[in-house]
Amino acid sequence: MSSNAAVSSAPATSARAPRVLISVLNYRSVDDTVVAVRSLQKQDYQNFRLQVLDNASPDDSVPRVRAQLPDVDIRVTVENLGYCAGNNTALRQGLAEGCDFVIVCNQDIEVAPDAVRRLVETAASHPDAGVVGAVELCHFTDTVRATRGAGFSLWTGRSIWSEELPADEMLLRARYVQGALVLFTRRALEAGVFMNEDLFMYGDEADLGFQLARAGLKAYVDARVIVRHKNRTKYYNSRAGYLHQRNRVYMVHRYGKWYHRVGFHLIVGLVELPVKVVVRTMQGRARFAWACVLGYADGVMGRTGAARATSL
Repeated sequence: MSSNAAVSSAPATSARAPRVLISVLNYRSVDDTVVAVRSLQKQDYQNFRLQVLDNASPDDSVPRVRAQLPDVDIRVTVENLGYCAGNNTALRQGLAEGCDFVIVCNQDIEVAPDAVRRLVETAASHPDAGVVGAVELCHFTDTVRATRGAGFSLWTGRSIWSEELPADEMLLRARYVQGALVLFTRRALEAGVFMNEDLFMYGDEADLGFQLARAGLKAYVDARVIVRHKNRTKYYNSRAGYLHQRNRVYMVHRYGKWYHRVGFHLIVGLVELPVKVVVRTMQGRARFAWACVLGYADGVMGRTGAARATSL
């Protein structure tokens, strides 16, 4: 193990352990959410409070989750806030309640019983930590999906992920971390580092990286913590196509220089997007192609947040 990976492995006692809020963001899910919560209930860390935050699911998932998890606090938002604003609700709650750390989780994950303890150890032992993440494995194939965010291309508007997992390092520096399970430190929240609600969802991880850099804080990945994520890639989903395209424009406009913006629109607007529209339409996916065009147009015009995203 390298010198920068030295972290304690002794369990923290509740009498002196930092206070943690763990929030699982739920939307129209029952079985996966129950599995995620039960894995979090088995943590060997003591000083935490666990809740489910439902993002105004329009079905009967909330009463069904309550029936299986009667002892878990379930909160429901008044409307679908999206991934970013939904998680921000929990982050602001934890900050207001005086928590030292807030962990936000997807509904479709599983973690080992030592996950929270190790994340807290890493965050507590690094005063410059803004967020701490984990290594993400595909639940279905056991392959590494990502270890850490390595950068963001302001020419193409795409995140750059590393799947490399060094054998001799348990603590990895990152530009940003995977969003399936993220620990936010109180210092980050007090510095105003939250998920960007303009994005609604997608692209939020890289955006956090830019925010952390501006706040003088860092992102770490504790490679001892493995998150098994059930995320299935949804190819040609109209909402995902719209949001990915819109948020790519947003990120380049927000963080890029004028020459990045010019290069991006030459590459994407004049080449990539027209080719995508032709190819997807010929494949019988005209709705997806049109959603991408709308996303690009809305990004150029500065339409953000839930605009159009919830109607696709």
